[in-house]
Amino acid sequence: MPSQSDKISTNTLPTGLGEGTGWSRDRLVLQTYSHDLWPRKLLELRERGPAEPTVDLVVWPETPSQVQALVRWADTADVDLIPYGAGSGVCGATIPSGSMPRPRVMVDLKRLKRVRSLDRESMTVWAEAGIIGENLERHLNQEGLTLGHFPSSIYCSSLGGYLATRSAGQLSTKYGKIEDMVLALETVLPNGELVITGRAPRSAMGPDWTQLLLGSEGTLGVFTAACLQVHPLPEHREFLGFGTADVNQAMAFTRTLMQQGIRPAVMRIYDKIETSLTIPSERLGTGFSGGCAIVTVFEGTQAMAAVEASEARRIADSMEVSYLGPTLGTHWWEHRYDVSYKQQLILSHDRLMLDTFEIAATWDRLSHVYEAVKGVNLGFGVMLAHFSHFYHTGANIYFTLASHSGLKASTVEHYDQVWESILGAAMEAGATLSHHHGVGVQKSAWLPKEKGAFIQIYEKVKRGFDPQNRFNPGKMGL
Repeated sequence: MPSQSDKISTNTLPTGLGEGTGWSRDRLVLQTYSHDLWPRKLLELRERGPAEPTVDLVVWPETPSQVQALVRWADTADVDLIPYGAGSGVCGATIPSGSMPRPRVMVDLKRLKRVRSLDRESMTVWAEAGIIGENLERHLNQEGLTLGHFPSSIYCSSLGGYLATRSAGQLSTKYGKIEDMVLALETVLPNGELVITGRAPRSAMGPDWTQLLLGSEGTLGVFTAACLQVHPLPEHREFLGFGTADVNQAMAFTRTLMQQGIRPAVMRIYDKIETSLTIPSERLGTGFSGGCAIVTVFEGTQAMAAVEASEARRIADSMEVSYLGPTLGTHWWEHRYDVSYKQQLILSHDRLMLDTFEIAATWDRLSHVYEAVKGVNLGFGVMLAHFSHFYHTGANIYFTLASHSGLKASTVEHYDQVWESILGAAMEAGATLSHHHGVGVQKSAWLPKEKGAFIQIYEKVKRGFDPQNRFNPGKMGL
């Protein structure tokens, strides 16, 4: 796609956005912003080398008013805007797609990074969309608080990205996903208006605009800030490990915990293959006789954490689930971000692909979904699975797949074939095709298949918000 940078008049950019500091069209900058961490794009770079930039201008606003001015400027300059967080997305949500006849401007929000206010009475924080997750958490920790949102990418992902994709963190079984934490969004609409979507914990004043905007991946507005609920830092944690003969027994155990009101901060089932390949045997203990490992962590006041841990052990005993002691849980906690730094070891090898696939289903379908996806033919490869986000009605399964493209001419072609099979198997078995990574380019064609007639309604909503289709066009199945 040829660059259209020369069609953009930077002389008319809003006040405060100067060359080199507020905007750039340097070729290397444009190439960097032409992709996120979608593995398919990384395979393309490995296989074919750097391509022509698909972005024509990058801007770095520092205030909501500058974002408003940019949105109004986009109309007069006749350009499209793509909101950009930290670039850690793995589905291509920020990659320009579709025909996109207009120049493409990437709006990097990382300079909107302030923690604006903290309300201890309501236990809420107002934070700007560009703040990195780890920086927000450290700020709260200094005040004796926590957001409770710990994605594996916390060091390199932003609040705005969490909001745009309905992100989940490792402690979501207790604290919820990001959509459970948001009281209000501050958003710039396509007409340049700055709006705040809520003012109370719950409201019956018509539809919930916060929930409509969450997960819209920059197609309806640009998030500039959010009001989030926070919690006291836990005074105590209980780490427990369990073992089961197979994954179905592990599902039954975790379902019982959830449906009896036990809420661990962390609960993770590792299937047999992932247990054997990723957990050191000495961390499993002598009581583990093979099968699936289960990690649980309870946190809060010392008394509450102890009670919940005791109840979990009682339920385990009643179901003949082996208790393995605390070592497995403490080992997981100490190494819980390691996986984010190991993927390059595989992606750096020619003809190898690596990706993850996070889906969710109700308990009655969960085993069937697991078996259907595990049954997909990867060729020469392996698929691991763990269950990491749990609910009263169901759970998430997180698959990790590595495969060799064999004699195929292109690893990218092999990647596409594998993904087509995986998505088809999961949908037929009754799962939603994304639990927390979002849609992006990767799953865009599958969104209408899962949502059916609702995608036509979303298209009308999109036209109502953005009649010129300037905000991240070509996304969300449109």
